[in-house]
Amino acid sequence: MRPTLEVLDPLIPARRRLAVRLLLVGSGLAALAYWASSRVGLDPVDKNLLPVLAAGFFLGAVLLRYRPGTAPWFLPLVHGLLALYLLASLAYQLLLKPSPLGLSPAAYWVPFVYFSAFLFFPAQRALNLARLYLLLLFLLAVLGALRGHFQPAHLNALAQFFGANLAYTALLYLLTSLREGYREVQAEAHTDFLTGLPNRRYLDLLLPQELTRAKRYGRPLSLVLLDLDGFKAVNDLHGHEVGDRVLQALAQCLKAHLRRSDRAVRLGGEEFTLLLPETPLPQALRLAERLRQAVEVIAVPPVARITASFGVAEAGPTDTPLTLLRRADEAMYRAKRKGKNRVEAAPK
Repeated sequence: MRPTLEVLDPLIPARRRLAVRLLLVGSGLAALAYWASSRVGLDPVDKNLLPVLAAGFFLGAVLLRYRPGTAPWFLPLVHGLLALYLLASLAYQLLLKPSPLGLSPAAYWVPFVYFSAFLFFPAQRALNLARLYLLLLFLLAVLGALRGHFQPAHLNALAQFFGANLAYTALLYLLTSLREGYREVQAEAHTDFLTGLPNRRYLDLLLPQELTRAKRYGRPLSLVLLDLDGFKAVNDLHGHEVGDRVLQALAQCLKAHLRRSDRAVRLGGEEFTLLLPETPLPQALRLAERLRQAVEVIAVPPVARITASFGVAEAGPTDTPLTLLRRADEAMYRAKRKGKNRVEAAPK
C-alpha cells in the first residue's frame, strides 16, 4: 500500500486548478475562432468541430471544478476532442485544400495537445500520445507531398512545424521525468522500508486533511491504534530477523482487511494506526475485532502466538490530530491494562 500521491504531491491539485482555467480559456478561444471563421467562410472541419470544442471545454471546466471525481473519464474525452479537431483540420489542409500561406491557424493549437497530455495523463501515457500525434502528423505530411500539393511555402512551414513539435515533445519528456522522479522520492520518504506501509510522516500529512474534510461535511472518521503484545520478548527470544517477519506479516494482515479508502500506517516499532474515513465508531470497533482475531492466527515460526491490543476513537467536533491520536492511544493502553489482546473504545 503506497501513500496516496494526492497527499504527497502538491502539483496534483495545482494541475487541476490550472486545467480548469485552461479549459475555460480554450472554450472562449474556440467560440471566438468559430465566430471569426464564420465571417470569412467556414471550412467543414471548423464548422462541425469548433462548436463541439467550445461546449466540451466549458463542460469539462465545470465538471472538473465541482465534480473532480469525473476527471478520470471526462478529461481524456476532452483531450480526444481537441486531438480530433487538430488532426482533422491538418488533414483537410494537407490532403484536400492546402493553405497558400503554408499552414492554417489550427497548427498553433498543436502544442496544447502535448501540454494537456502532461496535465491529464500519467507520464508514460502522455509520452506515448505525443509520439502517436507526431507519427500521425508526419504521415499526413507524407500523404500531402505524394498528392503534389506542396509549394516551397508549405515545405518551409512544415519544417518549422515539425521542428517545434519535436521540441515540445522533448520538453514534455523532461517535465514528466522530473515529475516522476519527484513523486518517487516523495513516496519513498513517506513509506516504511520494512513493511511497505506509510509511515508517521505520511500520517502527519494525511490526518489533518481527513479531519478537516470530516468536520466540513459532517462525515464520520475513526482512528484505530494497535500495539503488538509482548513484542520485545519476540526480539529477545528469537532475534530481530524473526521480529521483522512478524511486523511484515502483521502489515500484510492489515492491508488484506482494509478498504481502498482506508490507510494502515506504521507509527514506529510495533505500533500501528488505521485511518478509517466514512467510518463511525461501531463499524470501526467491528473492524478492530476482526483484525484482533486475524492477528491471533498469524503464523510466523518459531513464534507460537501473536496478539495485539487495540484502541478505537471516532473524531469529534473539537478534535485535533493530536487529541484524536491521544484518545485512541489511551484506549489502547486501557486494553493493555485489562489483559491485552482486546479492543477498547475511547469515550466520545
